[in-house]
Amino acid sequence: MTDLHSELADARNVLLCAPSMSGGEAEACTDLLIPSSPADATPLWVTFRSDATGCVDQWVGETDERPANGAVVVVGESPGNQPDGVTVEHVSSPSDLTGLGITIGELLSGWETPPVVCFDSLTAMLQYVDVETAYEFLHAITGQLYAADARAHFHIDPTAHDRTTVDSIASLFDAVVEFGEDGPETRKRHLLQ
Repeated sequence: MTDLHSELADARNVLLCAPSMSGGEAEACTDLLIPSSPADATPLWVTFRSDATGCVDQWVGETDERPANGAVVVVGESPGNQPDGVTVEHVSSPSDLTGLGITIGELLSGWETPPVVCFDSLTAMLQYVDVETAYEFLHAITGQLYAADARAHFHIDPTAHDRTTVDSIASLFDAVVEFGEDGPETRKRHLLQ
């Protein structure tokens, strides 16, 4: 497993470009989500593709422990069962980015510990909103994540979009991890400190 968490230590918002359901995507997601001290972490999952239990099971499968604090925001689908140790929020309409932004903002403002965030997936979100709307939403959300001192990664399937769309979205992120035939390739933009 590559240690993307260490390689991207200075990148706060990362775009993970991988074909959906690829083995590399799942491994990279876990690497970016789970820090070296998971017992102290506050995970936040925003998912268009899973339920709350599936998200928490990813954490438990890697750490053998449930998160002490955290949340799952399930968009569109039924949130499923509420796993112990996490708050579960539901945004019923996938096109309700205002409601989603408010929900994420309220969760971020309620935590003292900077969260680790998995947003899965932008490809699913782009089935319900246009690129311009998604761009504006992501610009606002990445700003909220910076303010909360969060470390976040966002999934996108580059095979489902034209290159212009992926490049437009990628411009909002500190780093982009793209999976090709030779494995992951990381690009970082210069971060002003």
